[in-house]
This record gives sequence, C-alpha cells and structure tokens, in this order.
Amino acid sequence: MEPSEESMQQIGAFDPSDAKRAIALLEAHQIPFEIDADHSALADPNRTIQLLCGMYPEGSKIVLFVPESKVSNAQVALETLFPV
Repeated sequence: MEPSEESMQQIGAFDPSDAKRAIALLEAHQIPFEIDADHSALADPNRTIQLLCGMYPEGSKIVLFVPESKVSNAQVALETLFPV
C-alpha cells in the first residue's frame, strides 16, 4: 500500500436489494467505496434443511467499504436508509 492511500473500513454487509440502495446513496453523497461479496452463509450445512422447512436462511451479502476518513459521513448517510 502506498503512503498516500487511505485504509478502507467496512461499513456494512447488506442483502443485494439493500446494497443497491446503499450504493446509490453513497454515490449521491460522492463517497468513494469498494464492494466485496460474502458467500459464506451458502456453505452452512443446515441451509438445505432450512430451505425445505421454509425458514428462509441467510444468503449472500454485499460488503461495502469506504475510506477511513469518510466512515462517519457514510454512517450518517446510511442512517437515513436504515434508521436505528
């Protein structure tokens, strides 16, 4: 990593439909971000049983990262979409 590069901090892991809204919000606020995917929930050995029983198990998540200096701005923006 170059000295001028800022470290990226995770601001959340979202369902794909929620991630679309979060990404649009970050773009509207001109907050740079990176995207990663977390498919670890798909490897749960109980997932098939949960699906068969209609329990709607957790699925893949879209993980969003922003520069460390923008974390507070991103959190404030995301609170408008996902109030606590």
